[in-house]
Amino acid sequence: MEPNWDALSAKLEQMAVEFKKRDQWALISNHDADGLSSAAIIATVMNRLGMSYQTLILKQLYPEHVEQIKAMGPNYFFCDFGSGQLNFLRETFGENFFVLDHHQPLPVLHELHCNPLLFGFNGGTELSAAGLCYLFSKTVDPKNQDLAYLGVVGAMGDMQDGEGKLIGLNTKVADDGIQAGVLDRKIDLRLYGRISRPLTQFLSFATSPVLPQLTANEPNCRSFLENLKIPLQDGAHYRSYEELSSEEKKRLSSALILHLYSHDVSEWKIKELIGEVYSISIEPTDSPLRDAKEFGTVLNATGRWKKSDIGLAVAMGNRGDAYHTALAMLTNHRRELRNGIEYMQQKGVEEHKWFYFFDAENTIPDSIIGIVAGMMYGSGSIGFEKAIIAFSRYEDGSIKASGRATKELVRRGLNLGKAFRVICNELGEGNEGGGHAIAAGVKIEAKNKELFLALLDDQIAKQLTGLGAQSSSPQGLKTTGNIIGSDE
Repeated sequence: MEPNWDALSAKLEQMAVEFKKRDQWALISNHDADGLSSAAIIATVMNRLGMSYQTLILKQLYPEHVEQIKAMGPNYFFCDFGSGQLNFLRETFGENFFVLDHHQPLPVLHELHCNPLLFGFNGGTELSAAGLCYLFSKTVDPKNQDLAYLGVVGAMGDMQDGEGKLIGLNTKVADDGIQAGVLDRKIDLRLYGRISRPLTQFLSFATSPVLPQLTANEPNCRSFLENLKIPLQDGAHYRSYEELSSEEKKRLSSALILHLYSHDVSEWKIKELIGEVYSISIEPTDSPLRDAKEFGTVLNATGRWKKSDIGLAVAMGNRGDAYHTALAMLTNHRRELRNGIEYMQQKGVEEHKWFYFFDAENTIPDSIIGIVAGMMYGSGSIGFEKAIIAFSRYEDGSIKASGRATKELVRRGLNLGKAFRVICNELGEGNEGGGHAIAAGVKIEAKNKELFLALLDDQIAKQLTGLGAQSSSPQGLKTTGNIIGSDE
């Protein structure tokens, strides 16, 4: 389908007209950075219109949430999920619900549903849920253009900058933010922690790309920087990358590129190093929220550790207690991710015919298993020719299955979200999930573990070759793409 901005814009206009007729909202959104940014945008619009609302932030939308949501009504607004549950929503809420989502939709018509995929735009790379919510907010009132930075935070949190920049309608959102004076864009080093991390940690924590002999080696990073004659401290203060002079930044960037070439790092990985970075100009220069990617990570940390109310408060402007709590949670989040990667590396992964597999059981929390799986590509522990599937456990003993892939695999036809949905339909009630082509998640009953893996092998084989797993081979499907994953 060819991208059709006019049709998408018309749909948003239609929904905006209906939206302004109503009041007393239940606002329901996903718990990740994209979902929290989405909820913050819509809640701010409701505040500006004097509407009353209650919020509910969920990991996923399940039938057990129905009674709680109904009690919040009588009008319902779903952000960052809902497209894959339209039948369920219609059966439950009739026609009286709004959905702004970017995940793969069911082929079900609903007048108050908007998804970029229905208008020819890729929801995994070209427009996040927060970006869609921002476009909706601007349709409601052009004065909401100052919320564009939250659309960028959602896109960055959803890792939609995998090409080294934002693309598609995400660029429209970013341009609006720049025009409104709430966002800055420049070409720079894209390593995480430009503002929040001391220089040695800025390099030693790098995973995209991994820096040979520097990643996870702080003493080597210190020597590397000292050899470049870049002071690590200004008095007692440890300097961050953002505090370097222009000349120091150029010296460090050039040295890192040469370092990667000297260690025979693939050119496509080296290109990851430099690209667009987005700063939120209304935040203090020393705040972790100044960098859009770091802002997204703060929100992800609150959602992953069941404190979504804290994340939503921060996204809506709280810089008091909620902000300080969120920073403490971010420290814990980073520690848990590092522990998860170390555990997966120590235990090793199983190599199936069409994917890598790892079962963390109860060791890695279900809230971060997908993130850890995606980080395995950057760790060098697995190749890029196959998807990776990782299992964890929910409190009730059921399995959280998370899948991550590469852009090249998606270009060849892999669609994890579709594969997971097809398998859930085959497994029946009690098994549900979906997601994007490149990143997806599903909840399955523990008894279905081996059957799920067998069905997945067959689904991936069909998608990549048009044949079943028994009559096909993954040979020749070498990839060079990098991971992009939204958190399911």
